Amino acid sequence: MLRALSKTHAWLLIALVALACLWAARLEPVELHAPAHSNGYSDVKLYHDIVDQMRGGTGYYQAATSLQRQHAFPTSPFVTVRPPTLALMAATFGWAVLQAVLAVLLGIAAVLWYREAKPVATPLESAAVALALVAGGAMVTQRDLAAVHELWAGTLLVIAMALRGGKRWPWALVCAAAALAIREMALPFVLLACAFALFERRRNEAIGWALLVAAFGVGMPLHAGAVHALVLPGDQVSEGWRGFRGPSAVLLDLVDVSLLNRLINPLAYPLTLLALLGWSAAPLRQARFALLYFAGYALMLALFARTQNFYWATVLLPVWFVGFAFLPRGVRDLVRLYDFKYR
Repeated sequence: MLRALSKTHAWLLIALVALACLWAARLEPVELHAPAHSNGYSDVKLYHDIVDQMRGGTGYYQAATSLQRQHAFPTSPFVTVRPPTLALMAATFGWAVLQAVLAVLLGIAAVLWYREAKPVATPLESAAVALALVAGGAMVTQRDLAAVHELWAGTLLVIAMALRGGKRWPWALVCAAAALAIREMALPFVLLACAFALFERRRNEAIGWALLVAAFGVGMPLHAGAVHALVLPGDQVSEGWRGFRGPSAVLLDLVDVSLLNRLINPLAYPLTLLALLGWSAAPLRQARFALLYFAGYALMLALFARTQNFYWATVLLPVWFVGFAFLPRGVRDLVRLYDFKYR
């Protein structure tokens, strides 16, 4: 994509990237933490306790609403209670098995994206793509984080992204459906995939995505009804999602939920931003889709996410990290645009 720029546009992009990096380098980290309403009680602890009660015979919705009420978590609106899918799997198979499954899914994603890159990228870039995905999904190795719904959604969606648009699109549909069943935040991905299938005239795939949206439209009211039936008048109500934190929210949250938080601050935020430059130079067929996907979720984080919602950024992992594999190509392309094409 960068090679198609005119001389003027290339210099404008260079100036924009430079200014954006200077701005990102000046960002100061803020204290980001999951809600801890009483005695440090966190979301992850809540999800584990729900599963413990389910193993004792309590139904999911009864366990979820009672525990959220007990620890001053909101039960309204209904989306504050997660869909039961992940809890049902954990109650059936155990968290250790689910963590292993999550690691296997990350490995499958790395293989798929390596194969995606191999025909169009250098051997070094192809290997870097696989390594970048593993690094971007490093949270799967941390104990207890298999309970984070967004981590599952992000891992499943990166597989779906690699599979969409080709002969294996039904498998993309399966992965996206699983992500949607775990966290409704996967819906924008499904809508974007449907729009691409329509635009690119892949009729059967477009119908598949549309049917998935329709199934979601049936399932979510059922989930809402199950939650509303157990909500009591004195229950906590969510503060709402009106964070209005601006573009900095995207970088702050992505750094916080990834390995980039181990870097010193002046480096972490510009480097996170530069992943988009790598994506803009990526020869992958999924590049345009990925950039639009990032733009949509970045807008959501900038407008709606409060500091307590920093874990939403996990939906963008590990695919955001793929941009780092092509960052040298992006820098090289920008330099060559003037030196070789326009001098």
